[in-house]
Amino acid sequence: MPKASRNPTQRPRSRERSEAQRSIEPRTGRDVAERILSIGVVAFVAIAVLGFAATMLHIGLRDTVPLFASVAWQYAYWLPLLALPAAIVCLVALVLVSAAGKARRRR
Repeated sequence: MPKASRNPTQRPRSRERSEAQRSIEPRTGRDVAERILSIGVVAFVAIAVLGFAATMLHIGLRDTVPLFASVAWQYAYWLPLLALPAAIVCLVALVLVSAAGKARRRR
C-alpha cells in the first residue's frame, strides 16, 4: 500500500485543518456547558478517589504514624460524601445537555 503524500500542496496541514474547522463551526453555549460539565465530572471523581485513599490511610495508619493521627485526616472522610453526589449531578446534567443538543441537531 503506498504511503500518503507529504506534499503540502496536496493536503492541508493539521493545524490549518483545525483552524478551518473552528472558523466553520462557531462555539455555542451548549459546547461550553458540555466542556465545563465534563471537566466537573472528572474533577469530582478524582476528589472522591483521593478522599477514599486519604480515609484508608487515616484508618490504617493512625495508630502507628503520628502524621495520620492528626485531625485534618479525619475530614478526608467528607470528601467522597460531597464529591460523589456532585459528580453524579454533573454527569446527569451533561447527559441531558448532550441529548438536548443532539435532538435539536436532528430537527
